[in-house]
Amino acid sequence: MDYKKKWWRHSVIGVTLVGLGINFIGEAIIIKSNSPAEFDLGHAALWFWIGLFGLVSINAGISYVGDAVKQRIYMEMENGEAPVNRPE
Repeated sequence: MDYKKKWWRHSVIGVTLVGLGINFIGEAIIIKSNSPAEFDLGHAALWFWIGLFGLVSINAGISYVGDAVKQRIYMEMENGEAPVNRPE
């Protein structure tokens, strides 16, 4: 697979995962703020797992975006567009 396809795919997946993670963390905050007066284990587990999934999603998205940057650099190096000094 060439670098342009990898760059495109990883950048789209990464941005989508970061957005999804932010959404889940916001949802976990809303659920936690609407907690009952007394402790409820089911309610605590709900916002905990949703928030944890949000954090995992954000970290995975950042990793995908980082890999997309790497693929973009490789693509530019292959095309001769990168500002690097090549040995003559």
